Amino acid sequence: MKSRPSGRLFFWFLTHLRYSEGVKPLSTPFVPGAAVPADLPARRGGASLDVLRFLAAAFILLFHFGPSAPVNLRLVSPIFEQGWLATDLFLMLSGFVLSRAYGGRLTQSQMRPTHFFLKRFARLWPSHLVVLLIFAVFIVTATLLGFPPNHGDHYGLNALFAQAFMVHGWGIIGTPTWNIPTWTLSALLVCYGLFAVYARWVHHRSLIVLAGIAAVVLAAAHVLSETLASHAFADLPLAWGLLRAIPLFILGNLIERATARLRLSQAMFWPLATVALAAACGLALLPRHLLSDTVILMLLGTVLAVSGGVTFRESVVTQRLGRASFALFLTHSLVGAVWFSLTPKVVAMLGLGLPAQWALWATALLAAMITAFLFDALVDKPLSTWVSKFSFVRGGV
Repeated sequence: MKSRPSGRLFFWFLTHLRYSEGVKPLSTPFVPGAAVPADLPARRGGASLDVLRFLAAAFILLFHFGPSAPVNLRLVSPIFEQGWLATDLFLMLSGFVLSRAYGGRLTQSQMRPTHFFLKRFARLWPSHLVVLLIFAVFIVTATLLGFPPNHGDHYGLNALFAQAFMVHGWGIIGTPTWNIPTWTLSALLVCYGLFAVYARWVHHRSLIVLAGIAAVVLAAAHVLSETLASHAFADLPLAWGLLRAIPLFILGNLIERATARLRLSQAMFWPLATVALAAACGLALLPRHLLSDTVILMLLGTVLAVSGGVTFRESVVTQRLGRASFALFLTHSLVGAVWFSLTPKVVAMLGLGLPAQWALWATALLAAMITAFLFDALVDKPLSTWVSKFSFVRGGV
């Protein structure tokens, strides 16, 4: 009974997808935030993947802000306990997008592995460091003013330096600390290094070979997680970040390769994406099981595949959503730390009732969104443009 949604979806997928022979996936990475000329052909997956990335970041925002609501959102609906769904989707999506943007160039030796890695590191690290420094200033200032954080032991120097050098997702830190969502960026750096090496070995493989590799990767991830961590693979804790991130990133690569020629109409995209996402969320609410976790990952992979195979008209809005997803991911913990350290004092001082408390909490979501868009426009985009001018980023080493 658990596998029925997946079976129906897979059958529907096979009977309605259309392949275009000889059409290669995008080999040139999209630059979010750039203007869209009126005569620019819409890119397959361009708008849909940008919006999907933003939706994943928004769900992570709800997952992290939910416990600070007047009534814990996880008591309102158990779906708000399933933040791992968005994290797993984000990791798979990263593998999917990187395979589409850089796989061809790495395979054809148009880009050296070291150049690829440096470009990715230069894209992530500067903005991450800016947010971390602001976070540190806030914690130190609040402590000096007599408002220390609730969990002061989570803000040690060792953890700060680990995050500064982006190694905190490698099993070095096992407890939430500082800007903890960025553990995925730390783990992705390792994924990037591995991808630069193996990209050429999977780029032109047949569908059967790709499916076989995916089955082996998923099975190995399940076995290693149960053996080494005694925990389900799909939501491995922070201490096992690499064991969680690497297989999911590889699965994203393989899904992109397996569906590189997929062309899907908008009319088919909506029911496929909706059914797959709804089925994944529904299964996540059931008691956890190896089989259901596997089906959930397959359904998330289906969402990726259909999002990458449909063509919607791109706009400044979709581009900004794609860029702001990274900024939202980086900055929402900082906004939450500031906002929810002040909220109890405001509630007590003004004697706010429950409706006003909900309004105040909802304003935190709005503040996080506004901060993300401002950070993207005023910090991330200019900083990324400046860093990209360095010779080691332009031409590698």
